[in-house]
Amino acid sequence: MKVRELMICACLLAAAPAMANDHPPSDASIDQLLTLTNARQLVDQMKGQFDSMFAVAIKNALQGQPLTPERQAIVDRMHAKMSAVMSEMMDWESLEPIYIRTYRASLTQDELDGMIAFYASAPGQAYIHKIPLIMQNVMVEMQGMLKPMQEKLAEIQKQTIQEMKDLKASEGAAAKSHGASTS
Repeated sequence: MKVRELMICACLLAAAPAMANDHPPSDASIDQLLTLTNARQLVDQMKGQFDSMFAVAIKNALQGQPLTPERQAIVDRMHAKMSAVMSEMMDWESLEPIYIRTYRASLTQDELDGMIAFYASAPGQAYIHKIPLIMQNVMVEMQGMLKPMQEKLAEIQKQTIQEMKDLKASEGAAAKSHGASTS
């Protein structure tokens, strides 16, 4: 009888990981994680970063050309409209249900509990507070990559346009040649 009881205990212990809390996380635990990770504030920061990116993109598109006051007003209105669209689309009330659905579909309750434990800890809170600086530093580092990448992409585009022109010219020459040989 002892062997049988040991076998049953061994089977139960082996099955314990399979019986883990692998069901979807509760909305309350998702909300707790979003609060701990300052998700709402990160979304607000992203809006500011997008606004800055729009300003830089507009400046780059103008290529340093001076604008008349009338043209500057048009550009300013465009920037304001783009910022308004971004603010509307990146509104926390619109994004929170997406976060909840995504976390619920992607994580188990056990996984979320582990994340909550980490983010509630001192190292987790340090990470949360430093991630904006980390991301800012990554963006600064990436800036050095963007210009060479843009130059390479522009060269590829230039080559492709030339290939299309060459193809069109050869098709035109072939059509003329074919037309001349049938006459």
